[in-house]
Amino acid sequence: MLVFSFVFLYTQMFDLRDSRREHSFLLGLSGANRANINIDDDVIRQLSAFDLEMRQINPDYIAWITIDGTAIDYPVVRGFDNERYLDTSFFGEHNVFGTPFMDYRNRGAFVPHIIIYGHHTRHGNKFSDLHKFLDERFLAENNTITLMINNRIVEYEIFSARLTDIHDPAYYLNFNYDGSFAAFAKRNGASPDAEQIITLSTCVTRGDDNERVIVQGVLRQNIDLSYES
Repeated sequence: MLVFSFVFLYTQMFDLRDSRREHSFLLGLSGANRANINIDDDVIRQLSAFDLEMRQINPDYIAWITIDGTAIDYPVVRGFDNERYLDTSFFGEHNVFGTPFMDYRNRGAFVPHIIIYGHHTRHGNKFSDLHKFLDERFLAENNTITLMINNRIVEYEIFSARLTDIHDPAYYLNFNYDGSFAAFAKRNGASPDAEQIITLSTCVTRGDDNERVIVQGVLRQNIDLSYES
């Protein structure tokens, strides 16, 4: 048992090193401060080239996510299931810290509810900072989620953060009748007129394995760059 624990910690140490190196490299590719983007032709070309480069590294690349007041500044992938990227790096290598990933069921030109998952770690990387939003004061001062996705810059205003479990209605994705999304939005504390909701999910890493922290935002701004050039 002692040997197993030592091997696990030793492996985790190297996975952390590799995860940080990967993140540093990808941040370098992503360029300057994206929080202050001014939409012009040069930026549009840069973002399009960046999107292409990321997809060349990993065809599962779908978006880049940043969140105000946090260290969350990562590529997001989408696989054919919700298992692969739990322990796979963006470069496709085995890594216990995984890669933030979109629910594989989020497919189509527009989906009303996006779910993105990421690990919580004691080292503070990946989606660990979602726990900060359980502090109401922190949430009030940092309330914007930004996605760069499909030639768009999309902003969401955070309206909810809570400690919950895997049975929370926030994980619902089946909107197959009129009014079902409006009912979902209302049940989660958003306006029934909401156009789109994003849910970010991470584990707690202690106690019940079913516990989760979720942060939810409602669509505030959607800039389609394909029409700006």
